[in-house]
Amino acid sequence: MASHGDKYEQRTAWTRMRLANIEELVDPQPGDRVLDLGCAAGSIAHFFSTLGCEAVGCDDAPTAIVEARRRYPALRFDQADCSNLPYDDESFDKLVAADLTEHLEDSVLERMTRESFRVLRAGGTLAIHTPNPRHIIERLKARGFLLEQNPTHIGLRTREDLESRLRRAGFVIDLSLWRRSFIPGFRSLEAIGGRFTELFRYRICIRARRPGAAA
Repeated sequence: MASHGDKYEQRTAWTRMRLANIEELVDPQPGDRVLDLGCAAGSIAHFFSTLGCEAVGCDDAPTAIVEARRRYPALRFDQADCSNLPYDDESFDKLVAADLTEHLEDSVLERMTRESFRVLRAGGTLAIHTPNPRHIIERLKARGFLLEQNPTHIGLRTREDLESRLRRAGFVIDLSLWRRSFIPGFRSLEAIGGRFTELFRYRICIRARRPGAAA
């Protein structure tokens, strides 16, 4: 957990890429109440707090919550399962699952999407940022060639699969796109190749909206 927080505070190339993608997806506005699902060391919640949002983080790992509270004591962090959220109906404007869904089994993801729909206000959004299993790096990891797969990545899913699950939970898809990696040089190849093949589409980025007019 500490390493995640350190990378955020050091603004590594990975962190800058991730924050840019997530800010684009969530489109945070001052005053938005934003929930960071699977908050780990609290980096994303803190980032949104610097943009004028009322940011809350939750994670089911006690160590994550301890670390997040240590780093950002002014923010609220709750130990909670993303598939059983301890929040009232329609209590958030925006939710973000930043590199979370790849860690979830199908049944947990299904409950997470339903819970996300419940706690969002009408017109509110759920943003998902996750690895693309069809990207060349993920394919190499899957075959154990040069790179090792993260053993906690038990739920790598395609963009089509994620969109389908979100629609079943009642969402409409606002935005669905891909973004390049943080690797210098390789980014240029992705910019060209990504237009034609999933092999060069590093991250899946989806924004899903709960139907209805915002209050």
